[in-house]
This record gives sequence, structure tokens and C-alpha cells, in this order.
Amino acid sequence: MTVKKLYCYVDETGQDTQGKLFVVSVVVASNERDALMKLCEKIEKESGKGKFKWGKAEKKLRLDYVKRIFKTKIFKGKLRYSVFRDTKDYDLATIVAVSKAIHFKEPAQGYTTLVYVDGLSKSKRHEYGSQLRKLGVPTRKVRGVTKDENNALTRLADAIAGFVRDALAKEQKDAEKLFELAKADKYLVEV
Repeated sequence: MTVKKLYCYVDETGQDTQGKLFVVSVVVASNERDALMKLCEKIEKESGKGKFKWGKAEKKLRLDYVKRIFKTKIFKGKLRYSVFRDTKDYDLATIVAVSKAIHFKEPAQGYTTLVYVDGLSKSKRHEYGSQLRKLGVPTRKVRGVTKDENNALTRLADAIAGFVRDALAKEQKDAEKLFELAKADKYLVEV
């Protein structure tokens, strides 16, 4: 029996709020990972957002980017996020969010998980893997992703975290509307 692989690309935002609002996004993929990556790269080019992180990209371009993502059916249900309030235990929040994202729709048969967390230090990899296993996630590998290794799915996780934060901050009406539509259409799933 072949064990199915789940790939999780994780990013977060909100440490600057001193724990008031912390958002973790997880892009979950399996055998369609390469297709998702190519599509993300294409959408990055078409939207003009490019490889810029959410906070560095122009507002108009990043909104166009997520609009295009939310119109591409293959992404439906693969973009998951968790919102935490009044916590500074960012590592625990991230671990819990990854666990919830995987358990939301886990394969019926045996599977293993490869988790890529943006900015995770080498010293925390073991802790994340151990805690995820305690939460029932069969973890094969947990890796930190450095700026140089950043790929399109890590950038997508960054964009989803930033987009959700922008929508929840209620400072951009167009982001709020798009957020509600993306949730209603099941592109974005809160876990």
C-alpha cells in the first residue's frame, strides 16, 4: 500500500499585535502539489504581485492575486487558516493550526505529512514534529523555510495569512467582501 503524502505550507502574521490577533494559514496539498505550485507562479506573474511577500506587494496587485486564486477551482478547500486572539504562544498556536488544518480533511487511509513552516528555526523543528505527532498528525518531516528557499506555495500561505488579517482588521472594504465570498465558496476554510 502506498502511503499518501500531505504537504503543508505554513505562514503566520500578527506577532506585531502583541498577541491581540494572530493568524496562521496552511496550504494543504497532496499529489497535485506541483500543479498548484505552477499555477501560483502563473497567477503571481499575471496579477503583477510577483514573488513579493504580502506586506511588500502593492495593495491593488495583491488583491488581484487572491481574486485570481479564489477563481481557480483546484485551490478550493486547500487554503485553511486559524485565528487566535489574546495569545503570545505563537509556536503552540501554529502547531494547533497545522493540526486542525490536516484533521479538517485527512485521507481515510494511511498518510504522512511534510510540513514547511516559513521562518522556523532548526532548533524548533523537532519540537513542532513531536507536538504534531501528539496531536495525531503522522509527521514525516518538519522544515523551516528560509527566504532563499521560498516557493510559490509558501508565498501563497503568506498571502492568505496577510489577506485574512487585512479582512479581519476591517480597514479595507474590498478585502472584507472578498473574504466573505471566499469563505462562502469554500476556497478559504477556517479551522
